[in-house]
Amino acid sequence: MKFKKFNSLAITLLFTTTIYAQTTFDRPIQLLVGFPPGGGVDIVARQLAEKLSIGLGQKVVVENKAGASGNLAMEYVARAKPDGHTLLMGNLGMLSVNPYLYPKLTFDASKDFLPIARVVVTPFVAVVPTSLPANNLKEFVELARSKPGSLNFGSGGNGNSNHLAVELLKLQTQIQIQHIPYKGSAPALTDLATSRIQLMIDGGNVVQPFIKDGRAKAIVLTGESRSPAFPDLVTSKESGMPEFVIYGWQGILAPTGTPSAIIDRISLEIQKALANPELKSRLSSQGTEPAYQSPQDFKNYIQSEQKRWSEVIKAGKITLE
Repeated sequence: MKFKKFNSLAITLLFTTTIYAQTTFDRPIQLLVGFPPGGGVDIVARQLAEKLSIGLGQKVVVENKAGASGNLAMEYVARAKPDGHTLLMGNLGMLSVNPYLYPKLTFDASKDFLPIARVVVTPFVAVVPTSLPANNLKEFVELARSKPGSLNFGSGGNGNSNHLAVELLKLQTQIQIQHIPYKGSAPALTDLATSRIQLMIDGGNVVQPFIKDGRAKAIVLTGESRSPAFPDLVTSKESGMPEFVIYGWQGILAPTGTPSAIIDRISLEIQKALANPELKSRLSSQGTEPAYQSPQDFKNYIQSEQKRWSEVIKAGKITLE
């Protein structure tokens, strides 16, 4: 047994030493974010970049290239030199939704990027007006069934992940509720607070202020386990809907053609950074869960998410027009 443990340690050390020997970064590393500063993707990227700069021995600079729901940043990275100095912070929408909503993309989300590591997952929270006679997911579904077509839900825009989350709920429960797209989550939540719409599903950090001051009522968390940010809120699983587990997620990718040694080195440093107690605590307090996956596991995860959300888009006949 001791001999086996020694061999395992020796192999790990040899693997790590080889990776470090084959990877060099001779200038700052760009980490592209496809959204404006201050948003959820940007906040996670900057916190991670701080730790990666130390681990990689070269400054990791977050650069915001906002536009077209993240597609501009993806196009930029897809065309970049595959040497590890240009990376992408991708998310659910960019990698698993946009390919099915934008028919004329100049890149292939499945072929032009190499997954390096999944970084975080963020469960959504479903909220309703405080006056609505539904205190949990089951009661909301029963209410919607009793009034087919009379309830409305809002989203931050057509094809947005919070739009698709409700489309998945509709698909699984066969309820009929009407979609009202807004230009962002904030105006949608403002209308929810005054009962102009009856449902919104969005990130916990987005809806939390409305829950805290009593303008909205949380009815379910879409994660597999309860969140420290919402300890009393039941999950989809607890509500009897295990298929309604939904996470927003973020991960880092590189242009196809990037050497495997570089992919492995960056992935290793991401894993180490996410294990840092300070960073873990900071992310958890923001309602985001560190959720590292290796390059292959992250690739498989992206593929499963693409299958899931492409089916929702098709079933809901969702287009951007």
